Amino acid sequence: MEFSTVRRSTGVALMALAALGLLVSQPASASICFTSGKVYMQQKVYEKAAYFLECARKGEPENVDALALLAVARAQQRQYVSAGAAFKIALDIAAKKKDPKRIQDLERNRLAVNAQLFNAGVKALSGAGASAEAPSDSSAYLAKSYSGAPDPQTGITDTTVFAPYTGASRLEESAYSFELASYVDPTSVETYQNLAYVMSGLGRTDDAIRAARRGLDVKPGDEKLLRNLRAAVMSKALKLYNDGKYAESITEFKHAMEQDPDTKVAPQYQLRIADARLKHAEELAKGSPERKAAYDSAAMDFATVLGMPAASDSIKENAMYNAIVIYANQEDYPKAIAMFDKAGAAFPKSQEIWTVGGQTKFQAKDYPGAITALKHALELDPTDATNHQFLFLALNQTGDKKNSVAEYTIYKALSQGTKKTNLKAWVDSADNRLGPQNQCKTVLKAESYPEEVYTYSEENKMFETWFFWSKGKSVTFLEGQIFAQGAFPPKKSS
Repeated sequence: MEFSTVRRSTGVALMALAALGLLVSQPASASICFTSGKVYMQQKVYEKAAYFLECARKGEPENVDALALLAVARAQQRQYVSAGAAFKIALDIAAKKKDPKRIQDLERNRLAVNAQLFNAGVKALSGAGASAEAPSDSSAYLAKSYSGAPDPQTGITDTTVFAPYTGASRLEESAYSFELASYVDPTSVETYQNLAYVMSGLGRTDDAIRAARRGLDVKPGDEKLLRNLRAAVMSKALKLYNDGKYAESITEFKHAMEQDPDTKVAPQYQLRIADARLKHAEELAKGSPERKAAYDSAAMDFATVLGMPAASDSIKENAMYNAIVIYANQEDYPKAIAMFDKAGAAFPKSQEIWTVGGQTKFQAKDYPGAITALKHALELDPTDATNHQFLFLALNQTGDKKNSVAEYTIYKALSQGTKKTNLKAWVDSADNRLGPQNQCKTVLKAESYPEEVYTYSEENKMFETWFFWSKGKSVTFLEGQIFAQGAFPPKKSS
């Protein structure tokens, strides 16, 4: 009886404690959680395995084995963000403990999970082919704004389940697979290369840029990622430009240049901006202040290329040529000449620069300056008919009639004359053509045979011009008598 009484009393006491809320169950130890998690992993009951392994992780934050199993359990449930975070935390701990064997095992397991998603992305991409697709609403699968894997300590609590793709677009399916792969292994450069490429194909330019930048954080300077990034940042701007929306494209080209870390291609962006600015100016009302300002901006955009170290000399030369032409066409000669002075100093051997500079100075009525520039242009190519034309006009304005006439005959011969093909026979027939008193044979005796002969008529009179290019001389005959003699820089042998 006494024993029975004691038992009843004890029961009453326990019930009272429970009623007061003072008796609670104690949490299982980390080791018990880990053991339970391993058992459930063996049984492939991944939801319960993840529950107990998460318990073990919280109890022992540096238990690499628990984290490794947790990563696999999460991946089996398609919880790829938390799976990738668990792998990353485990790898960091193993690295801190200097355990290369554990690191190797973890990387092998992560690669196995990543490979399933990566290969699925490649397969879907190959199935997309070259045909244009109309992707379904990608917000149902792809992140509304791709930003890559979060910080591991944050990501490990993200148990979002990513559903299998059931949409119709293979391109979108590929992007979805690569996106998930990037969560599992944020160090895979190949994943970012493909993700950036496919995102561009889907028209998700900003996401493509972010994917490429993520990859470049892992491997700076990777050529494929740089190309993908460049394609992404340019696609929107090019579409606007091709659609004739030049003002909008300027903004996007600038944005593209800011987004691209490769300074070697900065001049290409700058040229695009300048060209779009020029196109925009051309569509504005003639004579309007807006058009003038737009042309001025276009010229300055081209001129900016001169100061860009990554630009080649040919790119700089062409850009400065364009800047001079824009100002000259707007009859803003002071600015055109200022541009020419810079360009001429930078490119003393550019015939195009010195040609446009000489012609611009002539239009600005700076005749001595035009003569100097045009003579330099003729040093680079004495056969240029247009430069001889402007030189004769400039010489005429300065009162140098003799040299002006000589330049005129050269210009006429080169621009309107007929070149003689059987040169020796033509020269030797001078007596028959012009009579014995012709002066052609006198020049032949003094200078030998010319290198080229052109004939032309003016006011029913026949002229022929003999060119001694290597000597820098020309002689023009009017019906067999010397009419004018020109001098120019000897032509350099090619």
